[in-house]
Amino acid sequence: MGFDKKKLLYQEWKNNPELDEEMREILSSATPTELSNAFNLELEFGTAGIRGIMGAGPGRFNVYTIKKVTRGYAQLLKEKYPNQLSQGVVVGHDSRHNSTKFAQLTAEVLTSEGIKVYLFKKNQMQPTPVVSFATRKLKALGGIVITASHNPAEYNGYKIYDSTGCQLMPQDTDIISQEISKIDDILIWNFQPQKKLISKVPHKVIRAYKKMINNLQFYPRSLSKVNLKIVYSSVNGTGGLYTPKLLKHQGYEVIEVKEHSQPDENFTYVGNPNPEFSPVWKYPLAYAKQHDADLILINDPDADRLGVGIKTKKGYEILTGNQVGALLINWKLSQMKLKHTLPSNPVMYSSFVTADLGDRIAEDEYQVKVIKTLTGFKWMGHEMNQEPERGLNFVFAYEESIGYVLDDSTRDKDGIQAAVMIAELAWKTKVDFRTLSDVLDDIYKKYGYYDTTTINLNFKPEEKTAKIDPIMQELRTKGLVQLADSKIEKTEDYLPGLYNMPGQNLLKFYFQDGSWIALRPSGTEPKLKIYFNIIATSARKAKSTQVKLEKALRELLNLPQKK
Repeated sequence: MGFDKKKLLYQEWKNNPELDEEMREILSSATPTELSNAFNLELEFGTAGIRGIMGAGPGRFNVYTIKKVTRGYAQLLKEKYPNQLSQGVVVGHDSRHNSTKFAQLTAEVLTSEGIKVYLFKKNQMQPTPVVSFATRKLKALGGIVITASHNPAEYNGYKIYDSTGCQLMPQDTDIISQEISKIDDILIWNFQPQKKLISKVPHKVIRAYKKMINNLQFYPRSLSKVNLKIVYSSVNGTGGLYTPKLLKHQGYEVIEVKEHSQPDENFTYVGNPNPEFSPVWKYPLAYAKQHDADLILINDPDADRLGVGIKTKKGYEILTGNQVGALLINWKLSQMKLKHTLPSNPVMYSSFVTADLGDRIAEDEYQVKVIKTLTGFKWMGHEMNQEPERGLNFVFAYEESIGYVLDDSTRDKDGIQAAVMIAELAWKTKVDFRTLSDVLDDIYKKYGYYDTTTINLNFKPEEKTAKIDPIMQELRTKGLVQLADSKIEKTEDYLPGLYNMPGQNLLKFYFQDGSWIALRPSGTEPKLKIYFNIIATSARKAKSTQVKLEKALRELLNLPQKK
């Protein structure tokens, strides 16, 4: 792919005397393809914030991205809270390349606009859920996390919370986007930080977060927890500051994966740091086999997600988010019922693409109201904020993409909460001479055997319009009547908006037996996600049906077959 270096936008960057020196070096060494991707595309601030590959140019994530987005956010705050700017904004970050620098820059830009900022002690990295918690605890105007969550090492990102610790809703992100669109001087823009407006997040906030985590235990004084052996990995991220220490404090034997235990912005021994994919499991599985561990727990780099592996008679099995969700729901609600702490009018949240097994457990067994939302915890957080006026009481929220909330003091996914609760379930199961596989099998015998495979079709950023959009358009235009030998009974198109939710690019096809498949382009990455919710009378039948439907769908959409 060629690139015309006479392009005006490129010349503005290249010849700008105030251009950041690091950006200048990147431009000098960039290939034509890299320059094309950096200058023919522009990162967009959307409903999930902004995320991209780091580098020079408007199509890459860099210090100018930080300045631009922060200026836009500052205008929103000054417009909404002109007399409350002293309430401040909590700023945190993960362990990635440039995250510390980006967080400091964000704080300084905000103070230049007269907005107070809370940074964590020594601007130390912090898990995403801790930033959400701190935002609520400090009654701040909002929160910012510099993170690309589970993306590869070359990515970074910028996520914004409102005063409730929930990700911003469209009415606010639209204003920020409008403000950003007005900025045309970002390469030469200078500002004067007011360092007196930067405060430290009080340590009492951290203590309160840890207390909340410890209070999730149903059996806090059980000495036998030492008999549960856990292998833990933070994948060189923020979870290592909290999860292993809390688990050890609660009595478990915790073996940390040494290669993953310290911050490493390159994820050298991790590969892809997403616990949903196999590379990250290489070392934890080896440790588990070496130490004969009962349980494997993996947080992603910003600790808002949790991967779970369990020991079975056949070796170790990595559970899906849908399986972990079902286990956690069944455990938490059963214990609340047993201890008479299940609130009146309980409510649980899950996304439209999350399997309905957890919903059925909550509704059928414990009479919990289930509210379905669009993908993204921002939508669940928004619904949670309306509980007082609805007379509802929170008990659980989760997505199939290994994200869970068990205590609503955070309004974003919390992989630390989930780690503590699944550990206690595993311990109690072992005490009762059973396994988590036994518990899952009990659930399947009652509700049917589920195969909830999720397929991620990855594309290059520049291919989104050319390849992903036509797939969704073809399915909308032609529809689906049958796939393989399974007839489709109902189709749901969420683009116009369904179930009191705004529109989202999501299609869902229901079969006659209650199974369904769904297709949705990712909101943060150039990928198409295909979700299967297949129900059958045995695990083997569920899997064979899923394989058959996947093959037929790939043929229909002219996608390469799975090897």
